[in-house]
Amino acid sequence: MMDVRKIILIERREKMVVARASYHYEPFADTAEYRDVNAAAVRRWLEVMRDNGIGRIERLLDLATGVGTMAKLFIDYLPAHSRQPTVICVDKSEEALEQAKVRLAPVVADLNMIHAAVEEMDLPDESVDVAVWGNGIHYLSAEDQEKALRRIKRVLRPEGWFCVNTAFHAEGRPSETVPFYRAQVKKAVEHLRSRGINRQDRSKRPEASNYFSQAQYEELIRAAGLRIENAHEFSIRVRVHALRCISGFVQYASGALHGYTPEAAVEAMQNAVEPALQEYGQRDEQNKPYVTRNWLAIIARKEIMTSTGAA
Repeated sequence: MMDVRKIILIERREKMVVARASYHYEPFADTAEYRDVNAAAVRRWLEVMRDNGIGRIERLLDLATGVGTMAKLFIDYLPAHSRQPTVICVDKSEEALEQAKVRLAPVVADLNMIHAAVEEMDLPDESVDVAVWGNGIHYLSAEDQEKALRRIKRVLRPEGWFCVNTAFHAEGRPSETVPFYRAQVKKAVEHLRSRGINRQDRSKRPEASNYFSQAQYEELIRAAGLRIENAHEFSIRVRVHALRCISGFVQYASGALHGYTPEAAVEAMQNAVEPALQEYGQRDEQNKPYVTRNWLAIIARKEIMTSTGAA
């Protein structure tokens, strides 16, 4: 029988692995793929706002801010004549907020950091002009997504804007890329078995592995009282380094290899990227392997209250 102290140490180590991976988004956020696709989404959102006659943006809310990539891109692409808004960063990780502060403080004059989960944030009603949620909504359950969207609607000013994107939705993986993902999981399991590591937990997969469709996300947003102005999928080529970064997310690796310890799942999924990509990846003009990923970006607007009831 395993010593109780050893069990406790293992549990603590696994919790530390989960905690570290939960807010260390820097590697993926610093890939060219991540920056380019999010920059394209931000430019489109600003174009939609401009075409709909948006006034001055005084307060920008960056939800699940991570290391502040979305807020930084938004500031970078504001029209040159625009006055810089106050930026409010919300994240459930204190360390993520510290990383975001390092990145944003040199370029944002009025920066506020709030330690809270999106679905539990407590901001004044109708206090922000634009809320941006970059590549994080898929981590929540359907119930928590609904709670988060209700809170977002509440803090938006009348006709305020909500921008959200995700690489993890049902249509995110084109059919031609499925062989790669299947091969990655298969090779990861083979790697674990070769090391004598077996599945320990056969309970249901984590929420992050249950991908919603674009239609489901649109319905969630409408149900919260937000009017969708534009929905678009950006197709990008994801290469080995970015795929290893994605596979390093505990939620992603644990979803693909549910039942294994988080540390083992991450190591195995990252180990399997290159051989699976070499065998099943698509090829670019230089014969370098990649897989296509569809990145969903939606921009919606808060309905104006009417005399007959709340929108």
